[in-house]
Order: sequence, then structure tokens, then C-alpha cells
Amino acid sequence: MASIEPIYDTNWSDMPDDIKLECIGKMKFTERLSLRCTAKAERSLVDSQKIKFTSGRFEGNHDFLGFELSRDNECEFWMRSKDLNKGLELVKYVKKIGLFESLTFSSIYFRSFEEEFFNDDELFTVKHIKFNEFDINQVVIALRKMKNGVESIKIESALSDDIGQILAISHVQNVPYWHITECRCTNSLHKVAQMWIDKNSTVGSTFQASMYEDGWNSFEEFLDQFDDRIISKSDKRTRIRTNNPDRHILLERGVDDVITIDNFTQFYRLMVISADLGESEYDDNCKEWICKIYPGMHVYDW
Repeated sequence: MASIEPIYDTNWSDMPDDIKLECIGKMKFTERLSLRCTAKAERSLVDSQKIKFTSGRFEGNHDFLGFELSRDNECEFWMRSKDLNKGLELVKYVKKIGLFESLTFSSIYFRSFEEEFFNDDELFTVKHIKFNEFDINQVVIALRKMKNGVESIKIESALSDDIGQILAISHVQNVPYWHITECRCTNSLHKVAQMWIDKNSTVGSTFQASMYEDGWNSFEEFLDQFDDRIISKSDKRTRIRTNNPDRHILLERGVDDVITIDNFTQFYRLMVISADLGESEYDDNCKEWICKIYPGMHVYDW
């Protein structure tokens, strides 16, 4: 027999705080917004309760700010406001109480992005972050406003600037997986590897990148940079030693019967691996990890 929730025959104002908090925990986001507008005491109670979101999305430009919040994979709140002050005030509240499984930042082109969107002490709590159409400075600003515990970072932007700023951020140094699509920084592969060497990064750390012709030299630059560390190399893979005898770094080029070495777009995967991993244990299914960068890689359907 299903349990029956207790019914309290009393006014909200007469309820003890512990009962109010239990009620708030069952409220939807819009209901919490309404309640926190009733009185200062109620606002404090509402703001003390975290709320889990399966996903969130923020976007905007000089004229509007919009965001969408979903719980249990259903949209629970959507807003698109030309009143930036109102929108930014709500963003601060979302940062304070939101626990995000995934969060996407898309096309935010404010004139003073860092002042308008991230100029407060609150931090986002999120596991998986995605950036669409962000420049490198915006990515850096946003990542600095994340709490520890980020599990993946996806940068869906054509970054041509040096990624040194990104590599200096602790989230990037410790994240298990991250990638950049259309990366135009030819030294990105060896810079990520050097960061892993310096930080003694854990086995399983993975970086992936897709590059057009202006990034084709990345593989060769990697070989030149780590010439004295190379354990084995081929057209498809290069393995280097780190300062830790238990760990190596493996660079793979995504090449198979469909994606060739002369393909206009080149795909790379960089991983920290165990020094005990044998070459016979390498994963030859590059289609799987290429599609992690480009889920809709239609070339495999031809």
C-alpha cells in the first residue's frame, strides 16, 4: 500500500521551519520563485535549499538573456528577457541553489561579459559543461566560476588562440575528459600533454580535438616537442613516457577506412595510460571516439 503524505490543517505562516523546508524540497522551480517573493524570511528558507537540474542552458547577446532549466529531462523553466538586470539577478539565484548534471553556455556576447554575467561570488555546481560559440576569454571566465567536481568539458568553438589560459585552470587540469572542436591551435596537443606531465595526471585523463587543415601540423609538432620521450610511433599513434614510470601518454590519430590521413578534418585523441598497457590492447575503434566529438558524424552513414 502506497504511503500517504501527511496533511497539515494550518496556515503556511504557522508551520515550523523544518516542515516548510520539507515542502520547499518538493516544489518546482517556479513555485520556489513565487514563495521567495513573499517575505524576507521565506526567501532565506527557499535560498537554503538546493535543487537538482538534469540540464541547463544559458544564451544571449547585447539585447537579451535567455535560459532554460530542465528536471528529469523535462523543461521546468524557460525565460528570455530584454531586462538584463532582472535576468542576471535570476542567474545569481540559479547559481546559488542549482546542482546541474549538465550546463550549456551558448552565444553569450555581452560587451562586458565578465562584469555582467559572472561578477559575483557565487559558483556554478555542474558535472558536464558545454560551450557553444564562445571565445577563449569567455571560456576562461566561465570555467573560473565553477565549483570543483567537473567531469567533462566540451568546447564547441573554433579556438585559434593559445590555450595556455585554459590549461592554467584547475578544472581543466583535473577533468577526466574534455575536447575542443575545430581547434586551430597547432600546439594544443603537446601543451596538454606537457600539462599532464607537470601535474602527474591520473590514468584515464583524456583530451580530444578536431582540426581543419590549419591544425594538420599538430601531430608533427607533438613528435618534435617530445622527441626524447618517444617510446613508439607510427602514422596513427605515438606513445611517450612521462616523469612517472607508471604512466605513459598516448596520442592517436583518428584514421580508419572512412577517415583517412588526408581527410580535410583530422581527429586526435590524447590519453594518460598505464605503462603496463600493451600495444595489443589499443582500441582500434576510432569511430566511437570520433563520434563523441561529432555525434552526428554522417560520413559513417554513407
